[in-house]
Amino acid sequence: MRPLRIVIFGWASSTHIIRWSKGLSDKNCEVKLVSLGGESIDGIETINFPRAARSSYIKYAKQAAFEAAKFNPDIVHLHYAGGFSYWGIKTKNIPLVVSVWGSDIILPNSFFKNYYIKKVLKKANAIMATSNYLKKKVIDYYPKIAIKTEVIPFGVNIPSSTSDFPQPDTIKICFTKALKEIYGPDTLLHAIAIVRNYIPNLEVNLAGEGEMKSDLEKIIKDSNLESIVNLVGFINNSDIYEFIRKHHLLVMPSRQESFGVSALEASAVGRPVIATNVGGITEVVIDNKTGIIVKSNDIKELADAIIKLCSEPSRMVEMGQAGHEFVKNNYDWDNSLNRMISIYREILNEKK
Repeated sequence: MRPLRIVIFGWASSTHIIRWSKGLSDKNCEVKLVSLGGESIDGIETINFPRAARSSYIKYAKQAAFEAAKFNPDIVHLHYAGGFSYWGIKTKNIPLVVSVWGSDIILPNSFFKNYYIKKVLKKANAIMATSNYLKKKVIDYYPKIAIKTEVIPFGVNIPSSTSDFPQPDTIKICFTKALKEIYGPDTLLHAIAIVRNYIPNLEVNLAGEGEMKSDLEKIIKDSNLESIVNLVGFINNSDIYEFIRKHHLLVMPSRQESFGVSALEASAVGRPVIATNVGGITEVVIDNKTGIIVKSNDIKELADAIIKLCSEPSRMVEMGQAGHEFVKNNYDWDNSLNRMISIYREILNEKK
């Protein structure tokens, strides 16, 4: 069976795009990435157009379609149905797969954007969502495309076994999302200001960058958290497991979340997760089994959950082990890649 030739429209700077591009390449697909901004991906033919403004999507749409056609692909796979919808519409006579990411469907903020998103979804041969929650949002947004919408989770690599927890002399908590309001890092810090009164031997590390950094620094200072809270900056995806392993649990206090890869990464290495009841999180964190679900924006409930879980070391271990088994059985990255390739081939067989 000859290798599939796949063109991806997406951001070269995105961890998700890097993993899809390299993952498909490792599966013997020939991959070309056409991107707006970012650096070239090692081992992947990458075409980068400069991302100067939102209008750049429209400006380079014809050129992106031309670059795709030059590759003579079997499939064009468009990631994020927002700005890249212009590129997908300009691509002619090539089967099209569209992966929605969440905000493109949940928060389309103009008539103009809505028009092009619906147009590219109508044109697509198949539409991928990462969670059942997001699939429902897609169908609610545009019911006509329900029959061609499918869930392929963004899986994770599964270690063969979990690693030992850190020593209990200091309870270590991590956060691995961007420092953005939608991910609730401020809620975490306000909760930690309460938790420290009950767990004095505490260390909290927030990995990530984002526009809330200065606000978070102010909260840390005003709440006298400098001795226990660290903003450690961006962590490469290749190092994320090692980072999480140094902690007892991961907290994910998101205000909005279409899926929840951070939770899967924590479970993969055997760490329990405390997360909010928003979006697709409840599909990846099983309440009172692989972690604890709390209400979004509820500082006290989050603090109480952290205090309760940290006071029960054996329960943390049990939840971590349960999380590892759950992720291994449901969210293996290799399975996601195989299913995606299978869908590509199904589309091509239908075209014959």
